[in-house]
Amino acid sequence: MKLSKINVSNLFGVFTHEVKINTERGITIVIGENGLGKTVLLEMIESFFNKRFHYFCNVNFEELFFEFDDGVEWIIKKISNAEEEERLLLKQVNGELINEYSLQISNDDSESLIRFAQQIARSLGMRRISITRWEDRRDRSIYSTRELIEKYGDSFSSSKFRYENEAMIDAPEWFIARFEKISVTLIETQRVFIVDEPDQAPVETVKKYSSELSQLMKRKLTESTELSSKLDRTYPNRLVNELKQKKAKITDEVLNEKLKELEEKRTLLDQVGLIETEKDSILLKIDKPQDVVKDVLMLYIKDSFEKLSIFDLISIKIELLLKIINDRFKHKKLFVDKENSFLFRSTVIKDEYGGFQIIPIEKLSSGEKNELILFYKLIFKTSSNSLILIDEPEISLHISWQNKFISDLHEIHKLNELNILIATHSPDIISNNWDLKVELKGVE
Repeated sequence: MKLSKINVSNLFGVFTHEVKINTERGITIVIGENGLGKTVLLEMIESFFNKRFHYFCNVNFEELFFEFDDGVEWIIKKISNAEEEERLLLKQVNGELINEYSLQISNDDSESLIRFAQQIARSLGMRRISITRWEDRRDRSIYSTRELIEKYGDSFSSSKFRYENEAMIDAPEWFIARFEKISVTLIETQRVFIVDEPDQAPVETVKKYSSELSQLMKRKLTESTELSSKLDRTYPNRLVNELKQKKAKITDEVLNEKLKELEEKRTLLDQVGLIETEKDSILLKIDKPQDVVKDVLMLYIKDSFEKLSIFDLISIKIELLLKIINDRFKHKKLFVDKENSFLFRSTVIKDEYGGFQIIPIEKLSSGEKNELILFYKLIFKTSSNSLILIDEPEISLHISWQNKFISDLHEIHKLNELNILIATHSPDIISNNWDLKVELKGVE
């Protein structure tokens, strides 16, 4: 299930926008002048589908409209009056069937919101001055519960500290069933640092992601080792059964073609740092083996492919990340291995031993860090069929990098089956892809 259209009417009391998502191509580019609400529109989508309903308290709009690819429509209005707290009234239109659901959004003093705000404040070293007020020691700014969450809450969006919104407690089944199938992720303009744990300073995102990838590679290696042990234990019995069945003879051509495929797969896994291979293969030198040897080798080949299949998806993802990054970064090359994960080497400066000098990831430029973080997140940290929102991807990126951006997103779309919605000012991001654009217009 996917979103196919998004409308907002009277945004800021002025603008009405319609965005049709290009589900066929997978990429939609939203353009428009400053002040029309491109960023706010992305934030409204992300906030709604990630249960941050309090965001809508400070947004002036008349109606938000979502249409899904199965034709179902959600119409959302903000209800506010002096007698009751603000809420979102959601109407679902499914053919002739209409359902309604009301979400409370304005209770700044709810226990879950206060608890979440306190976790944020504590991690950032803020001082609590009342039950629902915090002071930033750096500039003496005062934040309410809602203001603190709105400014810093996104940094906690993937952590265990994310608050549980009380508005969802009594949600009807028709709403939950559809809501939980829609995955939306907003990739913000500030990506270099992330708040990951309470009572700790922000950490560099590139270091966090490097560690994550290293752990993922090690888990896959453990899975492969366990499968190898299982297959090796049963190999003799399975080989005897193969020989007893007396299948059609295996030709030399088929055998050598399979051996070639196996070596190519091992070479790829070696290149992306998942396994180490021998440089010379004795198997490819076998000439006209006897039939029984062919049977033995063919079962060996089948087992090898099964063992290596564990690495299929992660190897494709690492290969794509290496291709994108190494096509961009100048005078340095990214390698990946299970111990160091992100490993950069200079392509021009050599160390005292004659090898190319290692470049610590903290020495990357701001633009390089942004690019590495952005593409790692798109490739490794998104789920299939989810909607990815990217706000101003051109920030910190060289023009030549911007020109390649959409073509690389197409590769990621094919791999992860994502729908990607971009808000940008840059014609270099759009490049030759003007057919993907949706232009937001002001009042004429």
